[in-house]
Amino acid sequence: MRKEELRNLKRIFATPKMMRMAKDNNKRMEYRCKWDTKRKEILPTEYDMFIRCQTRKGILMICAFHPEYMQKGNKSPLYEIYCNPEGGEWTTRIMKADGTEETWSSAMFDNLYHVRYSNWNSRNWSLAGVEKRIWQNREGKDTIQRVLKTDKKGVEGLIEWQRKTKEKRIEDAEKRQQAPWDADMKLVPQIMPSFEGWMRREAADKYFIIYEAKRKQDEGWCSGCGRYVHIVKPRHNKTGKCPCCGKDVIFKASGKIKRLETGWYRAQCIQKIAGGIVVREYEQKQYYYKAESYREPNCDTNEIERILIFDDWTIKRYSYGLYKNKYCRFILGNFNPWYSEPNIKLYAGNLDKLKKTALKNSTIDLWARYSKGKKLPIDAEHYLVIERNNPVIEKLAKIGMFTLAQDLIRGANTGDRDLLDNDATELTKILKIDSARLKRLKAMDGGADHLEWFQSEKRRDIIWPDAMMKDFGDAKIEDEDFGFLGGYPISYVKIWNYMKRQQALTQDSLWQIKRIWEDYIDMAAKAKMDVTNERIWKPRDLKAAHDEVVLLLQQGEMEKEAANLAKKWKKVNGILPNLKKFEYTDKNFVIVAPESILDIVKEGRSLQHCVHTCDFYFDRIQRGETYLFFLRRAGHKDMPWYTLEVEAGGNIRQKRTTGDNQNKDFEEAVPFLKKWQKYYIMQLTEAEKELGKKADQARIQEYEKLRRDGNRVWHGKLAGQLLADVLEADFMAAEALIPAEALAPAT
Repeated sequence: MRKEELRNLKRIFATPKMMRMAKDNNKRMEYRCKWDTKRKEILPTEYDMFIRCQTRKGILMICAFHPEYMQKGNKSPLYEIYCNPEGGEWTTRIMKADGTEETWSSAMFDNLYHVRYSNWNSRNWSLAGVEKRIWQNREGKDTIQRVLKTDKKGVEGLIEWQRKTKEKRIEDAEKRQQAPWDADMKLVPQIMPSFEGWMRREAADKYFIIYEAKRKQDEGWCSGCGRYVHIVKPRHNKTGKCPCCGKDVIFKASGKIKRLETGWYRAQCIQKIAGGIVVREYEQKQYYYKAESYREPNCDTNEIERILIFDDWTIKRYSYGLYKNKYCRFILGNFNPWYSEPNIKLYAGNLDKLKKTALKNSTIDLWARYSKGKKLPIDAEHYLVIERNNPVIEKLAKIGMFTLAQDLIRGANTGDRDLLDNDATELTKILKIDSARLKRLKAMDGGADHLEWFQSEKRRDIIWPDAMMKDFGDAKIEDEDFGFLGGYPISYVKIWNYMKRQQALTQDSLWQIKRIWEDYIDMAAKAKMDVTNERIWKPRDLKAAHDEVVLLLQQGEMEKEAANLAKKWKKVNGILPNLKKFEYTDKNFVIVAPESILDIVKEGRSLQHCVHTCDFYFDRIQRGETYLFFLRRAGHKDMPWYTLEVEAGGNIRQKRTTGDNQNKDFEEAVPFLKKWQKYYIMQLTEAEKELGKKADQARIQEYEKLRRDGNRVWHGKLAGQLLADVLEADFMAAEALIPAEALAPAT
């Protein structure tokens, strides 16, 4: 419908009868509640709206008049609704009080402003008879029903027609949107009959050996093998390995099983389609309700994604989900080339056949067969894309160098280090090494970190021991990491030999040895030791020398040390006084905030830990990531007991007492600390809450890096444990554990 043509149609005005009724529209009306007849409601007027309608050139013109405007003598309608039943469309012309045009709207009748907020619309669901508050003569009501072909008459018929028309319009739009999706889904063949069983046996996140106590306890049912296997003296809930398939299993006595289940796990398969392939991803879960059903567990298997890769490398990702809150189906989404899921099992049963056709130029099949049990490093669709754009992946897989290929696929060490020469075609030139070094790299099953050492060896035109490069590569140590030794006349081989000797003394990782060495030289220089002397910078016992220099630094004059720290960390002394608002006490314990760097130095020396000698604590305070607080007993407020490192949002990262330890006496303070964390959160400003979110993310990333690098604690009673595990065990999240009214005020 064209608006200009609609404007030229003969207009409809209020009749004299309608004008009289509007003028007398001050009758108080009583209505009863539909579900409670004793409840009444009185409205001050009889009508909210008057309706007239006529047909004009195949258009049904419905006009709505507002009683308030009519009482002022205005015969012009407030709304002119033009309905085209043949074309399935309508539009509304909104008029001003003086009868001139204001704007146009596509809203339905009951969503128009003066209709939506009228007594008729707001009470239509609760009061009996309220639908009569819109006046229209019988002929007009019949006209709407006849022209629009509805079951209801009058405005109810108009609303019925508008809703059906809108639903039909939406349905047609959805069909147009889904038509190409359905065409793509028709390309997908039936799943292989063996896939679900393979997924249950090979892709599960847990496997069980279930034995019956009444039977001889020399055999049990392995969920990985799908058959009985020989076992020796099993114990319920103990872990072990299946002697047949070699999978890690949990032993379960059938009589003790009430509900046994795995978690949800995923697997993929590849199938050929017309014009390309489809990568299908499934999730599955196994569970046992009764002990006697363990040989045939309940199994839920759902297909969750279909990624269609066509011969021209057009990629379409479909995810199974709820379509517009109506029903579930495969929905087209975006393929993100930068995000992939690691370690998803790939079904290999049909790869031989696909290798002859759709996957003839891919090495994806080699990972399942010759990679010594390694899973595909990323999901299948991203592997295929990366392999196509990086020929080195295919070359490495073909000669069995899966570790290096895996590192390159995952993007390890490939940032701005220019690890590869992507313009070259020969493998040795791509890797920037020669054939002899390639052979040595392959022999040690080296990855990207090892490759960097071989590249460095080639640049220096020297031959280093393979064992040295393997050790450094395994520890993810690069030649650049020894920059702190740049001024000393020592070769990498001597560095390696020295670190191996220190490793024999401490049983630490080489990475941790390097960190200790670097920290030691830095602290020795601060202590004014002669770090040019080899006996100083390369001590016989590195750990002992490190501990001695820590004590030496602590013996210095505290005010001088605090002054030097204040010069380096200029914002810290200005930040610390703001922490006073977080101080808190009860009858047993006290939280004290340091007022200056000097307080932190005193605390560190009193408890003989490194809180005042490690720059990263002051760096975190200056960046608003974490703060330091002192936990003390209420009767001994001035006596150091525990030092707390607390994130900006209230999470406690560390709590340490004398010698960097945490003793059993700390447990009695845990309820108090939980109350304090609640109080801490109550004091936070919006800006401080944002800092807390950033601190939380920074901690997660730090733990991931520590675990990835294999860093361990190198002294104390926690020596040998992964540093990330120790820190996570030390962590106390700030949670709303108690109501605010139970908290005592800070003093």
